[in-house]
Amino acid sequence: MITPYPPGIPVALPGERLTEPVLKYLVTGVEAGMFLPDPADQRLKSVRVVAED
Repeated sequence: MITPYPPGIPVALPGERLTEPVLKYLVTGVEAGMFLPDPADQRLKSVRVVAED
């Protein structure tokens, strides 16, 4: 799960596809000082994903 703060509302839930607009929102938010308490890499330099065959 990725829940940026503020506003504290989940942007991505487990199993959800990370689309380009979602990633752009998160990356620009982090650059602007938004805090991401949930992901393993809070700076979003990498994201853990599950690949589908």
